[in-house]
Amino acid sequence: MSLRRAEALARRIAPRDGLLPHVTGDDGRWELLSPLDAEDAALTRLPWTGGFVAGQLWLAGEHERAAVVTDLLRPRAAQPTTHDLGFLFWPSAVLGLCATDDDCYRVLGLRAAAALAKRALPNGVIQVIGALDDPEHRGRTIVDTWPNLLLLWWAERQGMAGAADTAAAHLEATLPALLRDDGSTFHAARLADDGAVLEQGTINGFAAGSTWARGQAWAMHGLASAHRATGGYRHEAERAAGWFLDHLADDPVPPWDFAAPAGGPLDASAGAIAASALLELGWEEDARRLVGALVTTCLNPGDADGVLLHCCYRQPIGHGLDCATVWGDFFLLDALKRIEAPDRRLDPLS
Repeated sequence: MSLRRAEALARRIAPRDGLLPHVTGDDGRWELLSPLDAEDAALTRLPWTGGFVAGQLWLAGEHERAAVVTDLLRPRAAQPTTHDLGFLFWPSAVLGLCATDDDCYRVLGLRAAAALAKRALPNGVIQVIGALDDPEHRGRTIVDTWPNLLLLWWAERQGMAGAADTAAAHLEATLPALLRDDGSTFHAARLADDGAVLEQGTINGFAAGSTWARGQAWAMHGLASAHRATGGYRHEAERAAGWFLDHLADDPVPPWDFAAPAGGPLDASAGAIAASALLELGWEEDARRLVGALVTTCLNPGDADGVLLHCCYRQPIGHGLDCATVWGDFFLLDALKRIEAPDRRLDPLS
């Protein structure tokens, strides 16, 4: 397809004065963030995307710059303040270990996994944000946590006892709240200490009962990774994947929310995440079709920043409505590697 073009675009990304690319602005250039400072547009108020900068550099073979980015993230590893530790450290530390076999990345990944595990409540929920005893946030979860669990599945394989149990407990607690019977997902929920579902709805989506496209893709990726790690969750992963594919329109680039009025923003990053998940499930024909559509319509043809255009960051607050995103770029590159050069792909669960 277009792996060579995607790799060339990915190699242009770089930190600048301790700041990392995040999403592109109206001028087509990266908005830059410190990985250590508050990020007001983020749900968790913390930067969550820097791991995907390191990840695409590892995938593109730019090991020196990937190491620089991973080092910028290092102080976050011991801070158990967010569920996003998985997003920060499996594309950076775990893929760094895959790329270099340097044990410093194993140590870093395990430190982050231990911090993530500290966010687990007695009912199993890995709380998304806030102090665990904060009544405003206690028991709050979002579907985005499921792909973060990849860090814990990996950590168990690296000798961190109980990591897989923590990941499985979170899935068992939150599946009934987030995965609907038809395979679609709620974005957000809140669970009581006894596991009862108190709230279901959305934060980034169109409406409480709608299906936010990137959330559905996160569910697919998280469940596919859980199946790969445990042998379980296949039925749930296929339900989520089947729903996603059944609800793509004639234009296979997903809308930002499947219930949103026609003519709104697209979210190519949801398509890239979904394609990576489909490949993890072995649904190669569907994945190839989706990746082909993304490459044809959204691969950056010019000099703007980013690899994958026409992504949507957070439509409800009007931020990044037609942009490139570092996570969209990462997952497209990962999917292209799986299809065109599987022997060169970095596999976090190898």
